[in-house]
Amino acid sequence: MTCRDVSRFLREYFEDELVPAERQDIEAHIAECENCRTYLTQYQDTIKAAQLACEDANVADLPEDLVKAVIAAIAQERR
Repeated sequence: MTCRDVSRFLREYFEDELVPAERQDIEAHIAECENCRTYLTQYQDTIKAAQLACEDANVADLPEDLVKAVIAAIAQERR
């Protein structure tokens, strides 16, 4: 398991979509890799911040070009 592997499977890791062996591999790597632990913490913090920011936000109130840019960025990241 490499750092790149961990970063590719973070969404699945957080959404509990990995088979047990994959999850164990990621957790073993994270236990040994300080950089991945830091990245994992930042990833979690970003998700929490986005959730807090969106609690009161109404997507209909956001500029359409911003919504499209965010969707495009997410789609690009998933590739």
